[in-house]
Amino acid sequence: MNQNRKDNDLQRAIDEITQKGGSNGPKPAAPAGQAPTSMMPPAQGPMGPAPANMMKLPPNPAPAPQMAMPSMAMGGFGRPMSYGADISKVKEAALKELFPIMDRVEVEPEKRFLLYQEMLNTMRDKAVIAPAYEAARQIRDDKVRADSLLYLINSIDEMSL
Repeated sequence: MNQNRKDNDLQRAIDEITQKGGSNGPKPAAPAGQAPTSMMPPAQGPMGPAPANMMKLPPNPAPAPQMAMPSMAMGGFGRPMSYGADISKVKEAALKELFPIMDRVEVEPEKRFLLYQEMLNTMRDKAVIAPAYEAARQIRDDKVRADSLLYLINSIDEMSL
């Protein structure tokens, strides 16, 4: 099992979900009376200064508002959750919210186990062990199932200390 790749894939999915607006979101409109920034000539481009005969636009009096991630997000069932800039707290909150509804997630047993494994790593909650064990038992590949069961055994031993 390539743990780093799995962690990176999960982190990438979480990052895509948590980014405000994302790449598919609507683009902010230019203020009234101004051309979009993509159509504005650069003051100093790679070819040197802009030609003198090019129409100059008035300077923008105030910078356009940036789409920043708020310091408050909604937690489960509309409760506000403060996480600031700490993405690991968002990840932990998402995993905690996902845990009770994992039976609704339609993925193959290997990926289901990897989600439970991520929950164990992040939350360190013994309640995750039983469903993770059930997911591991459903894995058809003997080697992957054995690795998953060994991971659970090691996790149980670590939690029992």
